[in-house]
Amino acid sequence: MKAKVFSHRQLIGTTELQVGDESMGGIYGNFVPTEYYFDKVQKSVWEFWQTNKPDYKKWYSLRLNVQLENGLFLFPQGGYTIDDIKELPNEPKRIDIVGVNSKILQDFLQTNPPRPFVEEPWNELQIEQKFAFEDELTKELGINEKSFFDILSKPQKHILFDSEFSAFCHDQRNDDVLFEVKKQGLDKQFALVHLTWTSKKEKEGYPNTTFYSDFDDFKYSKMYADKAEWED
Repeated sequence: MKAKVFSHRQLIGTTELQVGDESMGGIYGNFVPTEYYFDKVQKSVWEFWQTNKPDYKKWYSLRLNVQLENGLFLFPQGGYTIDDIKELPNEPKRIDIVGVNSKILQDFLQTNPPRPFVEEPWNELQIEQKFAFEDELTKELGINEKSFFDILSKPQKHILFDSEFSAFCHDQRNDDVLFEVKKQGLDKQFALVHLTWTSKKEKEGYPNTTFYSDFDDFKYSKMYADKAEWED
């Protein structure tokens, strides 16, 4: 399946993905860079490979995202690597993705032609929306915010506070956003969050969050009911 590769909000390349090691959720493809990649990202890729102790904090700061042809953004457990060797500039470049959800491998990568993964009123995301939703949730959870009041009172943290999350799709009728989440000890794969758009840490218990075990659980419990209501 064809896909776009982003660093932050910028398109840095395209690829056509295929399944590699299915047991590890591995997919890969030739990476075709944009000019933005050469200007702003390539140096970081070279630096990552030129040391025996890669700086993963700097690598993660590239904030890489891959969006499949059907609009779905991947959220791989093992992340992304780009194979681009400085000493071999004419060699084909490659992107590897590890830990892709097995359901996504079965349902989307092996479906031709690609089919939509959500139905109205739920929408796929553009990269600008994805970052806006993730940044807003970060603010509402207070992840990067510390106050004297918090030190004294030690308020209870939201359940998503120490999780990783990736915006997945959005209800066009309101501010409900479905996030794919990863958190040690949490056996739920998706969280439906009603963002408040206060752009600051919310009071205890907010933003409102509902969990779903996987995407099928969300589809049958929520999305299809919303579709029936939308079409009435």
